Amino acid sequence: MKWFRPDAEPQAVLPAQGEVRHSLALNALYHRLDSQRRYNVLDLGRACSQNVEFFSQFCGKIYIEDLLSTLSSFDYLSPEDGTSLDAVFEYLLPYQSTTRFDIVFSWDLFNYLEPDSFRHLIGYLSRFCPPGALIFSLISTLESIPDKPGTYRIQDSETLQYPAPGTILRRCPCYQEPDLLRLMPGFRVCNSFLLRNGFKEYLFIRRR
Repeated sequence: MKWFRPDAEPQAVLPAQGEVRHSLALNALYHRLDSQRRYNVLDLGRACSQNVEFFSQFCGKIYIEDLLSTLSSFDYLSPEDGTSLDAVFEYLLPYQSTTRFDIVFSWDLFNYLEPDSFRHLIGYLSRFCPPGALIFSLISTLESIPDKPGTYRIQDSETLQYPAPGTILRRCPCYQEPDLLRLMPGFRVCNSFLLRNGFKEYLFIRRR
């Protein structure tokens, strides 16, 4: 059993990206925030000072986890050895039972996870996501994606800089909305927007 998608293999090169794009889902998320509240934010991507600066406008605590890199280099507990995925995520993300995440930025992480790992990750994170918690996600509709997740940089509340693409690609699972809802029980789609670059932005909300 693999918890993330297999190693990259050479394929066709993706169209040029790396530019700044308007983000309707980010804008929708931002406008749902209450200026009188402070929010706990979980970033599942790489640390980025630009994003931390943006989060600081409205967050109480920021948790940053470069989760796929951790999974890729992790060999202490393995599903192949009979270790459950729940135990893997509990070990890698050892949050206290009182921890609460109001906003989760998964970026393009879900494109790199096998369905079983995707489902178990959401199941684990759901313990810490109260009703109304939001997940911002970028799901690719292309056949191929870069071999590793990129770093997405928030420019402001409605623009996002995409990473420049690499030349080594891997197959993309191309998760459709029914797949996502099946893998994310307890969440529903709050907003979704199909972009010209082949990504679909999603804002999920934890059901009450």
